[in-house]
Amino acid sequence: MGKISDCYFFGTFNPLHFGHINLAKSVKKEFGFDKIIFMPAFCPPHKETLDFFHRFNMLKLALNEPYLEVSDLESHLEPPSYSYKTVNYLSADNGGAKIPFIIGYDAFIDIEKWKNPEILKEKLTFIVLKRHSGVQKQDILALADRGFDFKIAESLDYFDVSSNEIRDKIKKNEDTTGLIDKKVRKYIDEHKLYR
Repeated sequence: MGKISDCYFFGTFNPLHFGHINLAKSVKKEFGFDKIIFMPAFCPPHKETLDFFHRFNMLKLALNEPYLEVSDLESHLEPPSYSYKTVNYLSADNGGAKIPFIIGYDAFIDIEKWKNPEILKEKLTFIVLKRHSGVQKQDILALADRGFDFKIAESLDYFDVSSNEIRDKIKKNEDTTGLIDKKVRKYIDEHKLYR
């Protein structure tokens, strides 16, 4: 599947946009990973989302750098798609070594509320993205005292767009140039998604 010089980017990617891609490129550059592997959630427990295979296909269309890959692993695991299940699989595949895992400030501050956080604490090194939120750095740093292993990404290329905003534009048949890959927009239009 992967190796420790690979970093994993979990999400719904509904749809993937240039913000996701820029973050992945920035993390690769700052930390020297060989690859960033996008891991779309198959059946997220707390989110309604587009069919997995459409989201997976859009990722394949848009990730056109050799160091950006997409995995369909979660589609082969028992739903719902809790992160700890996927992490258990990846960790076993990597001889039990810790897995680099991209996460935003806002999600990381709530990591202890996730399903089986002790497994995530034991098996992950978090690469924490400083998203524009009300979360304070000292609150993030306090998680180190509780045993979480993480590094804060300092040099991110932020691109202020959300999947929700893009879905809204598509629903209104508005232009998405510069927000999502043209091949992705063509796929969305051909399959009449987000309408």
